[in-house]
Amino acid sequence: MGISASQARLLTITARLTSNEYESQQISNAKMRLATQSEQASSEYISALNSTKLMFTTYDAQGDAVSEQLTATALYEYSDLKNQYAIINANGQMLLSSTDAKNYEAEDTKNLSDFLEKYGITKVYKSETLQQNAELLQSDEYQQYYKDWEEAIEVAKNQTYSGSYVDDDGVTQTYNDVSSYRAYEIEKGTSYKAYATALENYEDAVNKYNAGVTINVDQYLEILSNAKVNYSNTITYDNWLKSKAAYETVTDPTSGTVVTQETEVYSNVSKYYAVVEEMLAEAEDLGCNSLEDMYTYSDEEKARWYTNLWYRINGDSSDKSAQGANKTNYEVLDSKLASSAQWIQDALSQGIISLEVSSYKESTNLIPDLDRPLSVQLKGITWSSITYTSCNDFTQQDDDAAIAKAEAEYNRKNNEINAKDEKYQNKIKTLDTEHQSLQTEYESVQSAMNKNIDRSFKAFS
Repeated sequence: MGISASQARLLTITARLTSNEYESQQISNAKMRLATQSEQASSEYISALNSTKLMFTTYDAQGDAVSEQLTATALYEYSDLKNQYAIINANGQMLLSSTDAKNYEAEDTKNLSDFLEKYGITKVYKSETLQQNAELLQSDEYQQYYKDWEEAIEVAKNQTYSGSYVDDDGVTQTYNDVSSYRAYEIEKGTSYKAYATALENYEDAVNKYNAGVTINVDQYLEILSNAKVNYSNTITYDNWLKSKAAYETVTDPTSGTVVTQETEVYSNVSKYYAVVEEMLAEAEDLGCNSLEDMYTYSDEEKARWYTNLWYRINGDSSDKSAQGANKTNYEVLDSKLASSAQWIQDALSQGIISLEVSSYKESTNLIPDLDRPLSVQLKGITWSSITYTSCNDFTQQDDDAAIAKAEAEYNRKNNEINAKDEKYQNKIKTLDTEHQSLQTEYESVQSAMNKNIDRSFKAFS
């Protein structure tokens, strides 16, 4: 019984020793993981110490430098004495702020003037009459007059014509459903002949009248005047098309005769042209040598800033262009990205976006069509590519907030690691003490059992 009890005790001690050894190994592995975590925390802290942030420097009204962390919002916000930048995506489009995009895409933004008014910028004309005429020309009513006139000319260009004329041999020839240009060529020839004949007849009538012959010269003069008008209308193809849009033949319901009268479209556009003529005449009287001489802006610097922006997203036309309306030149920037300093810094450093800077040159306005003096082409504006590292108003400085945050995180992790390490250390000490005690007991039981076995063998022998 003594030997059996000793053997059972030895097995128990052996199992406990094995368990202690396994637990000690697990704690050793955990301590190794703590060492790895400590090394990682140190690396993160060192990385934070080396971190920098991009700063954007501007100047206040007193000329003092003011720095703020670079964001798209900070870049696009207007202020005096500030370089104007555009953020460009991989497709060459400007990443436009949601506010600027909303102002540009508004239904009532039809031209540059409308766009500038969204930012409180107005034109101040040299005279009240110039102001009134400019506003009248840009009104929906007068713009519609001009639009209807352009459409009427296009209709005249695309329709077919039928008619008759007398050829050089005096034979009447007819034509049916010919193109507008072919009809123009026919009428140009016949109108010239009619004008030449009318002029010859008028000169002959004048000579007879001077010779004392009783003759109605006024009758020949009226014929000549009508012939001259018809011939003038066929001097160019464009003149001919305008004449077709301006006049129509109708039957007088009272007399039954066919008369020629102005179309409603031409009557309306004549009002438009009358205002244009009055405006240009007054501008000339005031000594205006160009469109810019007619007015100034309520805020010249701010007007230049947003004129540059209009040029970048719309093109050189002061009227809203097709490419602008189709968002060919821009894409709206997400508002969260616009306010994120981390995004713009990462995107610039990784080449996801690039920068363009506008010129400081004064733009000049070219009037391509005197019929529309307020519709101009913007000249002299340029946007040039530039690397962010070469921007003088971009600087780098230590990210104190990131460093402080990393330091706090490093201390927290180290405290956790030290606490766990101390706990593991205490546990190992306990296991070592227990292991030594179990080992001593194991050896004692082993010795007693050996002696017991020796005595039993002696008794049997």
